Amino acid sequence: MTEESPRALDRFLVSGIAWTVILRWLAKAVSWTATLYVARILSPADFGVVAMATVPIGLARLMGDFGLEAILVQNRALGPADLAALASTALVLAGALAALFIALARPISWYFREPAVAAIVVVLSVTFVTDALQLLPRASLQRDLRFQTLAWLNGLQAAIGALVLAGLAALSFGYWALALNTVVTALAMTVVLYALRPFRLGWPRRLGSLGAPLAAGWRMIVSRGAWYGYTSLDSTLAGRMLGKDSLGVYGFAMTFASLPETEVSSMVSRVVPGVFSAIQDNPPELRRYFLLLTEGISYLTLPMSLGLALTADDFILAALGPKWTAAILPLQILCVYVAVNTCQMLLSHVLLWTGHFRAYMWVNIWALVLLPTCFWVGLQWGVPGLAMAWAIAFPLSIVPRLVLASRILDLSAMDYIAVVRPAVIACVVMAVGVLLTERSLPDSLPHAARLGVEAAAGAVVYTAALLGLFGGRVARIWTVIRQARRA
Repeated sequence: MTEESPRALDRFLVSGIAWTVILRWLAKAVSWTATLYVARILSPADFGVVAMATVPIGLARLMGDFGLEAILVQNRALGPADLAALASTALVLAGALAALFIALARPISWYFREPAVAAIVVVLSVTFVTDALQLLPRASLQRDLRFQTLAWLNGLQAAIGALVLAGLAALSFGYWALALNTVVTALAMTVVLYALRPFRLGWPRRLGSLGAPLAAGWRMIVSRGAWYGYTSLDSTLAGRMLGKDSLGVYGFAMTFASLPETEVSSMVSRVVPGVFSAIQDNPPELRRYFLLLTEGISYLTLPMSLGLALTADDFILAALGPKWTAAILPLQILCVYVAVNTCQMLLSHVLLWTGHFRAYMWVNIWALVLLPTCFWVGLQWGVPGLAMAWAIAFPLSIVPRLVLASRILDLSAMDYIAVVRPAVIACVVMAVGVLLTERSLPDSLPHAARLGVEAAAGAVVYTAALLGLFGGRVARIWTVIRQARRA
């Protein structure tokens, strides 16, 4: 890596995150506008019948690239012939998966006792093939750090989807507006991606050369299956053991608690793979980016999680009303889990984009064994017990990936603690300020007004504490951003 390369990579990183944030929010605005418009035209039954079909299709699409996209991004030693062979392999596997779901369409409809589901499953099976055709162009854009292009493509996808959905609904297509919207948008994006990054398909001439990529792809499938298992078994067990009312309370608490993680991970996951894979053979630079991004993430997510925990009572009562009081305590506990999760989210990226797919698979299997066991134990104390299981067991589940990533980065525990320490200390000061503010407010003040005052006080105190105590650390990150913008 040349002397100018790190600064150039800084520019790709900063601009990529900026474009991702801007276009993500624009895309969400467009999508929600279309969805709200369509919701006035279609019936709940229309949404329900399509949801029945998308449950099995969605799970299969999670596994549908067979882990090959991650391999294509990480393994920069793959030549044109290998890329063409892997693209062909993905297309063949996707075709087989589509044929399988076409064959299963009627049994799936029997399970849901809804005949219309069969035809929808058949139509949505096309998306397996379009996903496979998009695989190589998307991976090549990531490899080449074309984050701005990827951000624009996501925005274009949202715009096309919104137009197709609203148009078909207005033309009285009923539930087919929802199903055909997915297929038409996928086909359109496939054409756009091929125009941007044309590629060829090729039959693998040297099967031995594809052994390692396909083995790594298999490990990615296992990893995703394990992740899906431990992130869905909490709700599955809660519904079975506690009933629908408790599951509803838990669902809202988890949704609100996860907001900081969802927004930040959406920014990071679109940019980090290309950057980390580009410097995977340069541990000092990889460590620099890991620490820099972890510190920046902690500045954003820790105060959001702690602030939500401190104001959970006013937030729930203002947003949902008194009938959701039972969600307050679980929300507060789950905020602890989310705070830990956001500060460690880059550990998995270190394992993935340095090619440690076997290690990544086993740490996910470890989490699949540990977390559901703790969920079952925690459910003996209801929804708060389930939330406590996340808060206690999740930090234990990430210990192996922390140890492995530290070895890859040559990172000590003190180095890791040092980058999150400023945000933690500033959050402690913020907590004192919010609690004092809360006590000073009259009980007669409406919950929405109390929430606004507490949030404003917390933001002011946190910002003042962070800049006052660690202004130099914040300035260092701002310098990187400013230099990257100038570059």
